[in-house]
Amino acid sequence: MIPSKIWMRLVDERLDDEYLEGVENFLDYAFSHAGRENEIRCPCIKCYNTYSHPRALVSSHLKVYGILRNYTFWYHHGEVAREPQTVSEGQGDEEMQEESADGYDPMQDLLHDLFAQNNNPTEQTTTPPSNEEEPNNEAAKFYKLLDNYNQPLYEGSSTTKLSALVNLLHIKNLGKWSNKSFTMLLEYLRKAFLPQNSTLPNSYYEAKKTIQELGLSYRKIDACTNHCMLYWKEDINAESCKVCGASRWKEDKRIGTTMHSAKGKKIPPKTMRYFPLKPRLQRMFMCHKTAESFRWHAEGRVDDGVIRCPADSK
Repeated sequence: MIPSKIWMRLVDERLDDEYLEGVENFLDYAFSHAGRENEIRCPCIKCYNTYSHPRALVSSHLKVYGILRNYTFWYHHGEVAREPQTVSEGQGDEEMQEESADGYDPMQDLLHDLFAQNNNPTEQTTTPPSNEEEPNNEAAKFYKLLDNYNQPLYEGSSTTKLSALVNLLHIKNLGKWSNKSFTMLLEYLRKAFLPQNSTLPNSYYEAKKTIQELGLSYRKIDACTNHCMLYWKEDINAESCKVCGASRWKEDKRIGTTMHSAKGKKIPPKTMRYFPLKPRLQRMFMCHKTAESFRWHAEGRVDDGVIRCPADSK
């Protein structure tokens, strides 16, 4: 069970007994869940979870410099999503309910579902990789996303960069905004409402690049203008259709030359977007909510010869 995190609100009153007690409780928890060779990452403002130190030095840093305000999900120190938290003596039921309602951020559940295999403290995958061992691709994505998750939109903000981007892009899709109009909105928000040290991206391209690991990608495959074939696998480098002989590229009829984009790339007349099935099935099983439904036919269905649903029939 995670120790109460109320003490983190007292980072400006680091001589308070409640803050000092909270530091010790945090260290007890961290070393019992994520300690490696008697060292853990230091979450103080100076070290920023980048450097590992022994307990005495981490304790000193937290008391002198203070803990990171936005480090409310202790993923570097063994915490997993939805782990219960201890209620402190001075924290009443109403305060707990208010914190649960206002402080809940679905980004934690989203990241946990995307990289559930990296959130198991028994495998020590939440422990930062040592200098001798580089993290695998999935773990590297996990740490990068969590760093973005804990990065505030600006200094002192309770909203994180990742949470803001996901919500803004969701509004963009609902409103069917163009990429250009979304870029204009970002520029205006940064200029009119946010301080200069804001981490909000300047353009749609930067925003999409930041959160692209949250989504499922697709592949663009050039297609024949007459729908005869796709340019992929053994035909990926073909310049013309092997069925009708049409050129793979769009041509300027006025001068009879191949058209190019602003970046100098040839433009195909038709493009198919291929959405691979396997990663989508994997994603459904990675989400703890949908995975239970997917496994119901094997684990939850009662097989007693009585037909209750189509799955019970032959």
